[in-house]
Amino acid sequence: MNMEEKGFVLSEDTYFEEMRQRVLPYLAQRRKELWLEREPGKRQYCVRYLADDPVGTVVISHGFTETAEKYQEVVWYFLTHGYHVYVPEHCGHGHSYRLVDDLSLVHVDHYERYVADLLAVAERAAKEQKGLPLFLYAHSMGGGVGAAALSRQPELFARAVLSSPMIRPLTAGVPWPLAKLLAGALCGIGRAKQYVPGGHAFDGEETFEDSASTCRERFEFYQRRRNEEALYQMSAASCGWLHEAVSLNRYLQAEGWKRIGTPLLIFQAENDSFVWGSEQERFAEKVNQNGKTFARLVHVPGTKHEIFNSASIVQEGYWEEILEFFAESL
Repeated sequence: MNMEEKGFVLSEDTYFEEMRQRVLPYLAQRRKELWLEREPGKRQYCVRYLADDPVGTVVISHGFTETAEKYQEVVWYFLTHGYHVYVPEHCGHGHSYRLVDDLSLVHVDHYERYVADLLAVAERAAKEQKGLPLFLYAHSMGGGVGAAALSRQPELFARAVLSSPMIRPLTAGVPWPLAKLLAGALCGIGRAKQYVPGGHAFDGEETFEDSASTCRERFEFYQRRRNEEALYQMSAASCGWLHEAVSLNRYLQAEGWKRIGTPLLIFQAENDSFVWGSEQERFAEKVNQNGKTFARLVHVPGTKHEIFNSASIVQEGYWEEILEFFAESL
């Protein structure tokens, strides 16, 4: 498969069959589980996939309540176009170490923990695949974390894609200033490790209509797996997580943008109910002013938050743009 090939995106009409008969067996042959321990006793899980004829290496930074398994289709596109892939699971997600016992609750003590963990994986990938350019593909929360990582090590990645990045999360109808105050106050009275107001344990009742996807087949394929595996059933944020999302937003918009030297391709979904589009635009404008690089913002009509879980007709253009963007630096 090469970059000039058209129609390489899986069709929803045959999605389940293609994933089970072609994609998963192909991935299994090239897959290895890794465990990293940046801090003693805190083991981070990562899945590595090796391409047959590599031209580069991609690190994937997943979103809030997600896992490496959700990105198997994404991995397939990178692998079949010549990219090794590393997919770490962030603290509090999937098989990686957690700071609370409740498997449904996503908690972090500082957003810098996410950043440091991601950079540790990226540095390992760069060392193991020496001589190949390193790229970042980051979605949602992983996009906010990825942007901060790019600011910490501006020369590490050749290029980066931020897909629906969480520069600032939407807060379920609560005005942002109030959400900030509430998060700080709740953490101040010792509720950092408790659910945000309205948050609850995983109940398996999420529907396609309420999801971040616009392709039923892609939603159902992963949701079935999620319902089977307790480690995949993250459901809601802690007050501490929200407090750190506030801190991450403040950092990216106040100073993080000044330090980024990696060319960025930022995808914005038209109907996103999870992150602020205006914050993505403001961040991109700032990066374009820092004189070190550029940020290309692409608005994708008819999509929800998970652009990579859209119908094939949308994904064709999405993936062609990503692959061309990475190829420009090869």
